[in-house]
Amino acid sequence: MSESIVPFTPAHLVSDLRRLGLQPGQTVMLHASVKAVGAVLGGPNSIIQVLLDMLTPAGTLMMYAGWADIPDFIDDLPDSVRQTYIDHHPPFDPATARAVRYNSVLAEFLRTWPGARRSLNPEASMVAVGAQAEYLTADHPLNYGYGAGSPLAKLVERKGQVLLLGAPLDTLTLLHHAEFRARLRHKNVVHYRCPILRDGQRVWVEIEDYDTGDPHDDYSFEAIAQDYLSAGQGRQGQVGNAACYLFDAAPLVDFAVDWLEKRFGPG
Repeated sequence: MSESIVPFTPAHLVSDLRRLGLQPGQTVMLHASVKAVGAVLGGPNSIIQVLLDMLTPAGTLMMYAGWADIPDFIDDLPDSVRQTYIDHHPPFDPATARAVRYNSVLAEFLRTWPGARRSLNPEASMVAVGAQAEYLTADHPLNYGYGAGSPLAKLVERKGQVLLLGAPLDTLTLLHHAEFRARLRHKNVVHYRCPILRDGQRVWVEIEDYDTGDPHDDYSFEAIAQDYLSAGQGRQGQVGNAACYLFDAAPLVDFAVDWLEKRFGPG
C-alpha cells in the first residue's frame, strides 16, 4: 500500500453501511469487490469483521463459495484424460475445498472464519457465519442447488437481504433462485459428475440442474436488477469507494420471477 493513500477505517465503513441501511440482526448474503471498496485498515479481515459486528451475533453473513477445483468438465475430456480424473481427483471436502476466487476473495476469508458453516453442494456451496449459519447451509440438495431447500430459498424464507459491496449487479446469485421458480420456455437441464465424500469415502455422483452457466434466453441479471431499482426498490449508496446496493431478498425474487415470466414465459 502506498504511504500516500489514506486507508478507510472500520469506523468509516460502519458509517457508510448504516447510511445504506444495514441493520443489526439481519441475515445478509454478501457479494463484494475488495478492490472497489479501496484500501481498508486491516484489509479483507476488517471488512468481514465490520459486517459481523454490525449484524451482531443475532445476524448472519453468507457468501457464495462454490468449489475452485470442481471437475464438472470431465465428460468433455478425451477418454484417457477423463479416466485419470475419475481415478485420482480428490473429492469435495467442505472443510478444505477452496472457494472460487471469482466469487470474491472475501468468500475464502469467510469460509475460514471461526464458526463458519458450509453447505454440501459442491457447485452451489454457500458459507455462512452467525445465528442462522447452520440452518442456511444444512441439507443443501445436490440436485437443483439454487432451488427448493437451498440456502437461497432459505434466505428468501427468512426475509434476508443481499448486499452488493462494490460488486456488479450481474453477480446477483439470488436470481438463479428466481430462474428456478419461474415458468420459462427455455430451461435447459444439465447433468455432470462430481466426486464427493460419502461416509468418509470418495464417490462420484451425477448431479442434475438447470444450466446456469448460460442464459436461458436473451436477458441478464443486470437488466432485472436495473428494472427493480427503476421501480423504486432496493437501496443504493457508497461504502468506501464502492458503489453499493442493498436488496430485500423476497421482493427481489418475486419481481424477478414476474419479470422473467412476462418476457420469456411458455406463452
